[in-house]
Amino acid sequence: MEPIDHPVSRYALDVIEGREVAGELVRLACQRHLTDLETGRDRGYYFDCKAASRILNFSKLIQHTTGPMGGKPLALEPWQAFRHGSVFGWKRTEDGLRRFRATYHQVAKKNGKTTDTAVPMLFTSLFDREAAPQGYCTATTRDQAGLLFGELRRMVKASPVLSELLNTANKHEITSGHTGGLIKCLSRDGNSADGINPHFVARDEVHRWTDRELAEVVVNSMIARAQPIDWAITTAGADTASICGEIREHSENVLRGSVTDDRFFAYVAEPPHDCDINDPRVWKMANPNLGVAFKEEDFRAKLDEALAIAGRMPNFRRLHLNLWTEGAQSWIERSVWDLGATPFDPAMLYGRKAWVGLDLSKTTDLTSIVVAIPYEGQIFLICYTFLPSGPKGFIQRAQKEKREYIQWRDQGWLEVHGGGVVDESAIIERMEMIRKIFDVQEVAYDRWGMKYIAKELLKRRFPLIEHGQGYASMSSPMKRFEEAVAKSRLRHNGNPVLGWAVGNVHRDEDAAENIKPNKARSKGRIDPAVAAIMAVGRAEAAEGKRKAREIGT
Repeated sequence: MEPIDHPVSRYALDVIEGREVAGELVRLACQRHLTDLETGRDRGYYFDCKAASRILNFSKLIQHTTGPMGGKPLALEPWQAFRHGSVFGWKRTEDGLRRFRATYHQVAKKNGKTTDTAVPMLFTSLFDREAAPQGYCTATTRDQAGLLFGELRRMVKASPVLSELLNTANKHEITSGHTGGLIKCLSRDGNSADGINPHFVARDEVHRWTDRELAEVVVNSMIARAQPIDWAITTAGADTASICGEIREHSENVLRGSVTDDRFFAYVAEPPHDCDINDPRVWKMANPNLGVAFKEEDFRAKLDEALAIAGRMPNFRRLHLNLWTEGAQSWIERSVWDLGATPFDPAMLYGRKAWVGLDLSKTTDLTSIVVAIPYEGQIFLICYTFLPSGPKGFIQRAQKEKREYIQWRDQGWLEVHGGGVVDESAIIERMEMIRKIFDVQEVAYDRWGMKYIAKELLKRRFPLIEHGQGYASMSSPMKRFEEAVAKSRLRHNGNPVLGWAVGNVHRDEDAAENIKPNKARSKGRIDPAVAAIMAVGRAEAAEGKRKAREIGT
C-alpha cells in the first residue's frame, strides 16, 4: 500500500477536500500530514503503513464495556484512525523509531477520547518491543485517573485475547508476563511519582492540571525510553494561562508552522471562536463523533438549555463546543485583555493624578494595591501584589496552590512576606512610596480587615474612601472597567498576576442588571482584579465629574 492510500491519508484528504467537516486546526493537522508525505524524507521522516495499520488492527481486539455500545468492538472512526495511525505510523529514517513523542488531543466531551486512549496504552504494553514497559493513567485526582484505568481493566477482562496476555487480578495494576510490563494509576493527590520509568503516559483532562510538578516528573521520567509517548487528552479549559493553555498554544503554533517541532503531534477539534452555535457544521467541528456517540437531537437539546439559561452557556461552549473560556462565567476574554499588555515606563506617569484601590487579604489571600493613572485618553495600571509565604514556606505553598508564584516572585510581579499573614507595615510603606511619586487623589478600600491600616493611613492624611463589595458599590466601577477594556483604553503592562486574577473573576448579575465580582464562586484568587476595579472606577468617576464641570462652565 502506498502511504497516500492509507486510511490516515484518506481522512486527511477528505478533510482538505471538504468531504469531512472539520475546524481549521484539524485541517492544518491533515495538511501537515499530506505535506510531510511529500517532503518528510528530506528531514529524516517517513510514513510506515504497516506500523500505522498494526495499531488500527489491534483496536479490533477491544470491546466497549459501558453504555449502549457495551459488548461491541471498538471500531475506530476515521478521525480516531488518523490520530492513532499518525502517531504510530510516522518513523525516523535513521533508526526506524517513532517520530512523535509528545501528543495533544483536544476534543469536546463525550467523543470517546478517554476510551480510545486504551488502544495505544494496551498496545504499547504488549507489542512495542520495549523491555518492561510501564504505562500510567495520570490525572490530578485518583478518581479521574481511575476512570481510564477502570475502563482498561474491564476491556481486558472482556477480551479473550487480551485476558490471556494481561493479568488484572491486582485491582491496582495490570501486568504482562509476556513483556514484564505494567499499567498503573498516578495522580497528584495519590501515590508518589518517584522512581517511575514510563514508556506510555496518558494525561487525562489536562485542563484541570493546576501545577507543574506531576507533569514535569512524568515527562522527564520518560527520557530513558527509546520511543516513549506522552498522550495528553482534554476538553477545552477555562484559563489559557495554564499548563494546558500552553500546550494548546504550542499546538496551534506547530500546526500553523510558526514553530517547528517534528516530535509533537496535535489534534485540536475547535470551531471558530465567533462561530454560529446553531450551525450543525460547527457542532461537528468540535464533536467528530456526532452521529456516532450521540445524536444531533440530543446535542440540540443541550444547546437549547444553554440558550434558555444564560449561566450554562460558558460551560456549554467549553465542554460541548470545545472552546476555551476565561472563568466559569466568562467576564473578560483573555485575547481582549492582552490588547492592553503593551509595555510602558511607569516613570512617564510620575507626578500625575492617581487613584488607588486597596484590597487587603485574609490570612492566606493575596493583598493588592492598584494605582490607576489617567493619561492621554488611556488609564495606566500599576499593580503591587503581596503574598504571605504560609506556615510551611513559600515553595511548598507555590507547588500546592500555583507554581507560577515562583516565577512571578523572581520577575518582580509578586512580593512574598514571611509567615502566615502579609506584613501590614510593608503595605503602609508602599502606600507612602506611591504618594511620593504620584498625586494621589483617593484611596478606595474595603473596610474588611482594614481597621489597623485604615487608622494608620488616616493618621498620615491619606484621602481614604470606603468602598463596599456589593452590587450597589461595585456595579458602576465594574462596568466602567469593562468599558475601558473593550475600548482598549486600559494599559496594564502585561502584569501576569493581574491578568490571572481578571481571568478568575466570576461575574454576578442581579435582576436589575447590576453586577459585581463574586469571590466565593470565582475559580481562583481575584484580589488584584478587585483592587483594579475600585481604582479604575474611582478614576473614571472623577473624570466624569471633571467633564461635567467643563460643560457647565
